[in-house]
Amino acid sequence: MDVKTEAVKEMLGKRGLKEADVQDVVKSAESANKKVINKATNRSLAKKVVNNVTIYADYGIEKGILKSHANVTSAYSHRMVLGKIVNSGVKTEWTCAGCGELTGAGTVEMTYMNVTRNGPAIVCTKCNDAWVEEYLATKTLAAAEGLFEKKKA
Repeated sequence: MDVKTEAVKEMLGKRGLKEADVQDVVKSAESANKKVINKATNRSLAKKVVNNVTIYADYGIEKGILKSHANVTSAYSHRMVLGKIVNSGVKTEWTCAGCGELTGAGTVEMTYMNVTRNGPAIVCTKCNDAWVEEYLATKTLAAAEGLFEKKKA
C-alpha cells in the first residue's frame, strides 16, 4: 500500500487515522475479496472494524510485473455500527467483489450509543453487507456522533 501524496497523509492525520490501520483495511479486503469496486474508475472501497471504529480505504490497484500495488487516495471512519439492510434501491456504480453483483443505494440500520436509526449506504443484499460513502461519514455521521456524545455528557 502506498499513500501517494502529502495531502492524503495530511488528511489521515486530521482524521485521526493511522497509515498502518488503513494498510490493514486494504490487505484484509484484498485477501478476502471483501470490498466494492467501481470498474469505470478502477477504484476500490474497503472497510474494516478496528477497535470499534469502522475504517474505510478508497484506493486503486496498480498491476505490476511481480505484484499488484494499492494506492490509497482517501480514508475515513465512523463509529456507527452498521446493522441489517432495510432496503435497496437504484443500482450504483459499485460492484460487490464478493458476489459480482451491482450494489444498490439503500438504507441500513445504524447504531451508536444504544440509539438505532436508519441511514443511507451502499448495500449488497446478496452478501448482506453495507458501506458508507465518505461524504456521509465525514459530515453527517460525524455530526450525529458528536451530538450523541454531548447529550450523554
